[in-house]
Amino acid sequence: MTRRLKNLVLGGATAALAIGGAVSQSFAVEPNDFTNYLRGATQGLPLGAAPPTGIYASFGVNATGLPAGSIYNAGAGNQTIPGKTDAPAFGYGVSLLFVPGWTFLGATYSAAVVQGAYISTAESGANPPFASSGANAQLANTNITPIDLSWSLGHGWFVAGAVTIVGPDGSQYAATPTSVNLNPDYWTVAPGAALSYLDANWLFSANFRYDINTASRGVTMNAPFAAPGAMNGYTSGNELFGDFTWLYKVGKWQFGPVGYFEAQTTADSGGGPGSAALYANQSQVAVGALVGYDFGPVAMQAWFDDTVECQNAVCGLDVWFRTSFRLWAPESKPIVAKY
Repeated sequence: MTRRLKNLVLGGATAALAIGGAVSQSFAVEPNDFTNYLRGATQGLPLGAAPPTGIYASFGVNATGLPAGSIYNAGAGNQTIPGKTDAPAFGYGVSLLFVPGWTFLGATYSAAVVQGAYISTAESGANPPFASSGANAQLANTNITPIDLSWSLGHGWFVAGAVTIVGPDGSQYAATPTSVNLNPDYWTVAPGAALSYLDANWLFSANFRYDINTASRGVTMNAPFAAPGAMNGYTSGNELFGDFTWLYKVGKWQFGPVGYFEAQTTADSGGGPGSAALYANQSQVAVGALVGYDFGPVAMQAWFDDTVECQNAVCGLDVWFRTSFRLWAPESKPIVAKY
């Protein structure tokens, strides 16, 4: 039985970190997926708007639960695998954002690094290789954003462009029937863009990222998912991700709908014998709701997403939490009286 498990919710850390300075809020993001991006990770973040000068830190948690029969089998017409199939995952991410106060081409410059880790399990009574994988604690690949430029368009509107680079520096070992490792073993270059609106009561943001992937070295996602050597030279198709937020602020509270989509835009290619069985474009759409509270020095958000469309992917219910704060801010200049 062949399966497209490229998007199994066990995988790589990601993200983006942003601070909504115009509304005195700070946020960050975290982990998931056999891609180098956690779809949905930037919900709640106005990535179009750069924060004030400083260094910001964030911590986030993501938990994904997959109900029985939720793993899709592309080789059998996108049907679910019968029987017990559970694959919960818990991801953790730490983010740092540096805003030095520089400007370039009229934009505010910033840079970020995000490091994640995760714990995952997978088992299935109907699929012997998944009989019992146990729990796996793994370090995810590091996301580095060396350049992020944000322009103010006026009247509360902001637009930003960024480039993120992800290398295979996380946990890398061959998957076995008792040790599941889907952390990507390839490089990803990801241009991104965001459009955000901020005022005293509203926060809207549409954040986009496009992952361009290099070929796998055949380390991860082999047995029990594919024949030995099948993944060597396999290249995952490029993917477009979009995260959306529309929040209303009342005092220190904020709440509103969120959602995301994932769409593969190019076909998979390469790989050894048997890898063609994994060639199937995937897509996913999920919607949910978010609530946040601004404590002043620390801001927190919690939200959930439920899948409404799923094609050749593993989809379930996501629950998220993030908190962040400013580590450093430039000292204000003292007022000196002249006599």
